[in-house]
Amino acid sequence: MEESNNYGHQHSLLLILNQDQLIHNQSVVTDCSRCGEKVSAPCFCCAEHCGFYLHKVCAEAPLELNHPFHPHHPFLLMQNAPYSSGRYICNFCDKGGNEFVYHCSCHFDFHIQCALFTFNIAENNLKELEHVAFKMKNLKMILSALGARNH
Repeated sequence: MEESNNYGHQHSLLLILNQDQLIHNQSVVTDCSRCGEKVSAPCFCCAEHCGFYLHKVCAEAPLELNHPFHPHHPFLLMQNAPYSSGRYICNFCDKGGNEFVYHCSCHFDFHIQCALFTFNIAENNLKELEHVAFKMKNLKMILSALGARNH
């Protein structure tokens, strides 16, 4: 375990790298303080054992996300939804939440996991499509050159 940035928590946090360390530090199964899901390693836990846990992915989530599926406005990571109820509905999975939310000024909301999951899929698929497009362009040039030689 190593000490880390506190990610907005009042106490220092310890990085837990494996499940054995997590089990040793937990008295009960706990939820991530950002996403609300059951915590698993790698994660951060409060050095003062106050019950604060964060998945490493949630802790390192960017404060602003320019999402390829919604390129017109950035998503801002907010501790609370900016609605009077304090709740939101994720526009990806359609489930409600009252934990941290990626929120856009046009009232588009994502759970942290949904935002990062869809962002990674979009980024990887866009790179793959660019790679395929490049291959297709080269293939067309080769076929065109071969066709020119055969006539």
